Amino acid sequence: MVLFGVPLVLQHAFFGYEPTRPVLRGVSVILAPGKVVAIIGPNGAGKSTLLKLLAGLRRVQTGEALFNDSEIAAIPARERAKRLVYLPQHSSVAFDYTVKEVVAMGRFSHAEHAPEAAESSLRTVGLLERADEPFHILSAGQQQRVNLARALAQLGFRKTTEECYLLADEPVSAMDPHHALASMLLLRELASRGIGVAIVLHDLSLALRFADQVVLLDSGGCVHSYGATSEVLTPAALRAIFQVEFEQLSDARGTPAAFVPTAG
Repeated sequence: MVLFGVPLVLQHAFFGYEPTRPVLRGVSVILAPGKVVAIIGPNGAGKSTLLKLLAGLRRVQTGEALFNDSEIAAIPARERAKRLVYLPQHSSVAFDYTVKEVVAMGRFSHAEHAPEAAESSLRTVGLLERADEPFHILSAGQQQRVNLARALAQLGFRKTTEECYLLADEPVSAMDPHHALASMLLLRELASRGIGVAIVLHDLSLALRFADQVVLLDSGGCVHSYGATSEVLTPAALRAIFQVEFEQLSDARGTPAAFVPTAG
């Protein structure tokens, strides 16, 4: 594989929250700038944990987790946040922060707070009119859009030669189809600007449409397969991972568009 720019790398990574119960076993992945990578697998396979290792929120117990030849978790938090943006599946705030204040938190790693960045990000996700409302009153899907806006503010849409990565854990799981599609198109646009994007997904149709590559994890926390989306997402592979049969559907042009679980 020929890589351009600074990759985000896991090599033979093992991790467990308890010493005798590994969650991830010997995982090796290489994320590249400008690519969208979907992380797919059954519940408990370690998808969210994999994302946390890539973000430096957890340290590998054996193996390597590297960014620019440095151990990811050892990079100082403020410096790491300039290059690696982590978007958790769920986010809550302890006080009555407004929507705009939550988005502005994304500027923590930057010397300038740039309030216009928060407004611009909220406008991008279609929630600028809710900027002064308390975050906690929004629906789950709207909160996910606010968190996506926070990630955009953290990235800053800046033009830079420094590679950045957005690591998102099920970022559209609570959104309606309209906003889920708009958000995935936005992530695809970020990749077109050279930002590496890794997304934990359960929606196979979204993975088929938007991901360049797929990391398919099995229930034991091992990589079943990793590579181009069309090569990894097959009925046979999905049957092996999820223990159900899948029918692959194509669009009018014959392009794979969806997988439908069947009774057998």
